Amino acid sequence: MTRYMPLDLRALAALAFLCAAGPAAAQDTRLGLFDDWNAFEFTEGGKKVCYMSSTPLDMEPKNVNRGDVYIQVTHDNRDGSRNVVSIIAGYTYTEGKAVVAAVGPDEFRMFTAADAAWNLTPEDDAAMVAKMIAGSRLTVLGESSRGTQTRDIYSLLGFTAAHKAIDEACGA
Repeated sequence: MTRYMPLDLRALAALAFLCAAGPAAAQDTRLGLFDDWNAFEFTEGGKKVCYMSSTPLDMEPKNVNRGDVYIQVTHDNRDGSRNVVSIIAGYTYTEGKAVVAAVGPDEFRMFTAADAAWNLTPEDDAAMVAKMIAGSRLTVLGESSRGTQTRDIYSLLGFTAAHKAIDEACGA
Protein backbone atom coordinates (compact mmCIF):
# COMPACT_ATOMS: atom_id res chain seq x y z
CA MET A 1 0.00 0.00 0.00
CA THR A 2 1.31 3.44 -0.87
CA ARG A 3 1.55 5.66 2.16
CA TYR A 4 -0.45 8.81 1.61
CA MET A 5 0.97 12.08 2.79
CA PRO A 6 -1.98 14.45 2.49
CA LEU A 7 0.23 17.50 2.14
CA ASP A 8 3.08 18.44 -0.17
CA LEU A 9 5.76 20.82 1.14
CA ARG A 10 3.85 23.90 -0.01
CA ALA A 11 0.66 22.73 1.68
CA LEU A 12 2.60 21.64 4.77
CA ALA A 13 3.93 25.19 5.08
CA ALA A 14 0.38 26.51 4.80
CA LEU A 15 -0.83 24.06 7.44
CA ALA A 16 2.05 25.07 9.70
CA PHE A 17 0.89 28.65 9.25
CA LEU A 18 -2.68 27.69 10.18
CA CYS A 19 -1.46 25.75 13.20
CA ALA A 20 0.83 28.54 14.38
CA ALA A 21 -1.97 31.03 14.05
CA GLY A 22 -4.38 28.77 15.92
CA PRO A 23 -7.74 27.74 14.57
CA ALA A 24 -8.27 31.08 12.80
CA ALA A 25 -5.68 33.40 11.30
CA ALA A 26 -6.25 37.17 11.20
CA GLN A 27 -6.93 37.45 7.44
CA ASP A 28 -9.34 34.52 7.38
CA THR A 29 -13.01 35.17 6.75
CA ARG A 30 -15.31 33.44 9.19
CA LEU A 31 -18.07 31.57 7.38
CA GLY A 32 -19.94 31.01 10.60
CA LEU A 33 -20.20 29.45 14.02
CA PHE A 34 -22.16 26.21 13.91
CA ASP A 35 -22.77 25.09 17.49
CA ASP A 36 -19.34 23.68 18.51
CA TRP A 37 -17.64 24.21 15.12
CA ASN A 38 -16.27 27.29 13.34
CA ALA A 39 -15.82 27.51 9.57
CA PHE A 40 -13.37 29.81 7.75
CA GLU A 41 -11.98 30.58 4.31
CA PHE A 42 -9.02 32.45 2.92
CA THR A 43 -7.55 32.97 -0.53
CA GLU A 44 -3.92 32.45 -1.43
CA GLY A 45 -2.59 32.75 -4.95
CA GLY A 46 -6.13 33.19 -6.23
CA LYS A 47 -7.24 29.84 -4.79
CA LYS A 48 -9.48 29.29 -1.79
CA VAL A 49 -8.72 27.26 1.29
CA CYS A 50 -11.69 26.45 3.51
CA TYR A 51 -11.50 24.81 6.90
CA MET A 52 -13.51 24.10 9.98
CA SER A 53 -12.24 23.68 13.50
CA SER A 54 -13.26 22.82 17.02
CA THR A 55 -11.66 22.52 20.44
CA PRO A 56 -12.22 19.65 22.90
CA LEU A 57 -15.10 19.67 25.37
CA ASP A 58 -12.91 17.72 27.78
CA MET A 59 -9.21 16.86 28.03
CA GLU A 60 -7.54 14.28 30.25
CA PRO A 61 -5.43 14.28 32.28
CA LYS A 62 -6.50 17.59 33.76
CA ASN A 63 -3.19 18.42 35.46
CA VAL A 64 -1.08 18.57 32.26
CA ASN A 65 -0.08 21.88 30.68
CA ARG A 66 -0.67 21.83 26.93
CA GLY A 67 -0.62 24.35 24.14
CA ASP A 68 -3.49 24.89 21.71
CA VAL A 69 -5.55 21.73 21.17
CA TYR A 70 -7.97 21.48 18.23
CA ILE A 71 -9.12 19.54 15.20
CA GLN A 72 -9.49 20.84 11.64
CA VAL A 73 -11.04 19.58 8.43
CA THR A 74 -9.64 21.33 5.36
CA HIS A 75 -10.57 21.71 1.67
CA ASP A 76 -7.57 23.17 -0.18
CA ASN A 77 -8.17 24.36 -3.76
CA ARG A 78 -4.44 25.02 -4.16
CA ASP A 79 -3.76 21.28 -4.40
CA GLY A 80 -7.31 19.91 -4.79
CA SER A 81 -7.37 18.07 -1.46
CA ARG A 82 -10.68 17.59 0.34
CA ASN A 83 -11.65 16.56 3.86
CA VAL A 84 -8.08 16.52 5.21
CA VAL A 85 -8.46 15.85 8.93
CA SER A 86 -5.70 17.16 11.19
CA ILE A 87 -5.48 17.03 14.96
CA ILE A 88 -3.24 19.38 16.94
CA ALA A 89 -2.39 18.00 20.40
CA GLY A 90 -0.78 20.93 22.19
CA TYR A 91 2.31 18.77 22.80
CA THR A 92 4.78 16.73 20.74
CA TYR A 93 3.52 13.21 20.07
CA THR A 94 5.65 10.13 20.71
CA GLU A 95 7.50 9.51 17.46
CA GLY A 96 6.18 6.53 15.51
CA LYS A 97 3.17 5.97 17.77
CA ALA A 98 -0.25 6.25 16.16
CA VAL A 99 -3.05 8.44 17.45
CA VAL A 100 -6.43 6.73 17.66
CA ALA A 101 -9.49 8.82 16.84
CA ALA A 102 -12.86 7.17 17.44
CA VAL A 103 -16.41 8.05 16.50
CA GLY A 104 -18.56 5.51 18.31
CA PRO A 105 -17.09 2.05 17.60
CA ASP A 106 -15.23 3.22 14.47
CA GLU A 107 -11.52 3.88 15.00
CA PHE A 108 -9.02 5.67 12.78
CA ARG A 109 -5.29 5.19 13.32
CA MET A 110 -3.48 8.41 12.42
CA PHE A 111 0.22 9.03 11.87
CA THR A 112 1.97 11.84 13.71
CA ALA A 113 4.59 14.50 13.08
CA ALA A 114 5.56 16.84 15.92
CA ASP A 115 2.25 17.99 17.49
CA ALA A 116 -0.06 16.99 14.60
CA ALA A 117 -1.81 13.81 13.46
CA TRP A 118 -3.26 12.92 10.04
CA ASN A 119 -4.97 9.99 8.36
CA LEU A 120 -2.90 7.79 6.07
CA THR A 121 -5.07 8.03 2.96
CA PRO A 122 -7.70 10.30 1.37
CA GLU A 123 -10.11 7.37 1.75
CA ASP A 124 -9.48 7.35 5.52
CA ASP A 125 -10.17 11.09 5.62
CA ALA A 126 -13.43 10.64 3.69
CA ALA A 127 -14.51 7.73 5.93
CA MET A 128 -13.69 9.67 9.10
CA VAL A 129 -15.60 12.75 7.92
CA ALA A 130 -18.61 10.55 7.02
CA LYS A 131 -18.56 9.06 10.54
CA MET A 132 -18.21 12.54 12.06
CA ILE A 133 -21.26 13.73 10.09
CA ALA A 134 -23.26 10.80 11.47
CA GLY A 135 -21.79 10.88 14.99
CA SER A 136 -22.13 12.96 18.13
CA ARG A 137 -18.68 12.68 19.77
CA LEU A 138 -15.09 12.15 18.67
CA THR A 139 -12.52 10.79 21.13
CA VAL A 140 -8.80 11.20 20.42
CA LEU A 141 -6.23 9.10 22.28
CA GLY A 142 -2.57 10.11 22.02
CA GLU A 143 0.74 9.86 23.79
CA SER A 144 3.14 12.72 24.39
CA SER A 145 6.88 12.42 23.82
CA ARG A 146 7.15 12.28 27.64
CA GLY A 147 4.87 9.24 27.77
CA THR A 148 1.72 10.98 29.02
CA GLN A 149 -1.46 9.33 27.74
CA THR A 150 -4.09 11.89 26.72
CA ARG A 151 -7.77 11.66 25.91
CA ASP A 152 -9.57 14.54 24.20
CA ILE A 153 -13.31 14.53 23.62
CA TYR A 154 -14.82 16.67 20.86
CA SER A 155 -18.47 17.46 20.27
CA LEU A 156 -19.71 16.88 16.74
CA LEU A 157 -22.69 19.19 17.27
CA GLY A 158 -22.64 21.56 14.30
CA PHE A 159 -20.12 19.47 12.33
CA THR A 160 -22.53 18.80 9.44
CA ALA A 161 -23.52 22.47 9.07
CA ALA A 162 -19.89 23.64 9.22
CA HIS A 163 -18.93 20.99 6.66
CA LYS A 164 -21.69 22.17 4.31
CA ALA A 165 -20.39 25.73 4.71
CA ILE A 166 -16.84 24.81 3.66
CA ASP A 167 -18.20 22.62 0.84
CA GLU A 168 -20.15 25.59 -0.53
CA ALA A 169 -17.33 28.11 -0.05
CA CYS A 170 -14.71 25.92 -1.74
CA GLY A 171 -16.94 24.35 -4.38
CA ALA A 172 -16.65 20.80 -3.07
